[in-house]
Amino acid sequence: MTIATSVRDHFEHTLVHTFEVQAAALRPGLTLDELGLDSLAIVELIDIMAADLGVTLEDDAIRPGMTVDEVVDTLESGQR
Repeated sequence: MTIATSVRDHFEHTLVHTFEVQAAALRPGLTLDELGLDSLAIVELIDIMAADLGVTLEDDAIRPGMTVDEVVDTLESGQR
């Protein structure tokens, strides 16, 4: 991830390119569950985002019922 890339941009790019979520489906209020991510995908997402952002995330830091905005907030708070 480059400095110019925001956490939101990187997260959305990962959803589209790794988890095959349709870019048009990405809306702030949708949950990961509504986007089609199951619990195994979320574990993989946590691992990817933690590695890419250089943060430590608990296993339950990101949950299926969280919205896109909530996940971005969680990822951004992990960078502080």
